[in-house]
Amino acid sequence: MKPVKTRKRISSRRSAETATLADPLFRASERFALDERSPVPLYHQVQQIILDRIAKAGEIGLKVPREMDLIKIFNVSRATVKKATDSLAAKGLIERRRSAGTRIVRLNVTEDLGRLTSFSEQMESRNLRASTEILGVELHVPDAAVAEALQLSKTEKTLCIRRLRGTSEAFPVVLLRSEIPAAFGIDPREDFHASLYDIIETKYRIPIEWADQKIRAGQATAAEAKLLRIKPGDTVLGMERITYTRSDRPLEYVKAIYRPEHYTFSMRLKR
Repeated sequence: MKPVKTRKRISSRRSAETATLADPLFRASERFALDERSPVPLYHQVQQIILDRIAKAGEIGLKVPREMDLIKIFNVSRATVKKATDSLAAKGLIERRRSAGTRIVRLNVTEDLGRLTSFSEQMESRNLRASTEILGVELHVPDAAVAEALQLSKTEKTLCIRRLRGTSEAFPVVLLRSEIPAAFGIDPREDFHASLYDIIETKYRIPIEWADQKIRAGQATAAEAKLLRIKPGDTVLGMERITYTRSDRPLEYVKAIYRPEHYTFSMRLKR
């Protein structure tokens, strides 16, 4: 879904001197070639390109082109454009006003660091539908760092679950690797497309009590970049979390790599 090179493309980073709220999200001369043979619907391809541009522009208030302009930019039908923009509007990312046109009103997903929630719960709270691609599920002996974090012996195994997660509007958002001590008895044949926390707490009756979490900026490795559909060396947000059950027993080690343009962490501080 790379744009056809007809003219020089807009820079993804707008300077403070040149960026104004009157700037369009796309130039009328831009053209994008969609993949009509892809199993991904055309409206979803249009939606993803718009989302990527919103993330790069990073400006609430920027104007989204008119419907007729979007039809030309993406070379699709009015119905396809309408379905894409209706979905974005329904999720609160864009807003239509008769006098002012269509503008960006929200940029990305925000996670409240004051609460321990799963990705599925975060999306549900924002009326977004979580999407998941399972990359692998296996029982294995974890590396030394994970074993130490989970207080395991050198020979104890973990259930390792690797997933790409996002929403119907933006995919992928995050690359997740969860490691759970095999002693908890979670079946590798479970359907891990949905909430892992829901499986742990509802089906296996294992309470999740609290967690330690660290967040840092970093650069995507070649393997991470390929999965997240970004360039090697691009800036990413890295999160490591250890969740605990009763008696302060480590339950899960999770490492998450986020595309920062689609995700924000927030917290409320009191003095």
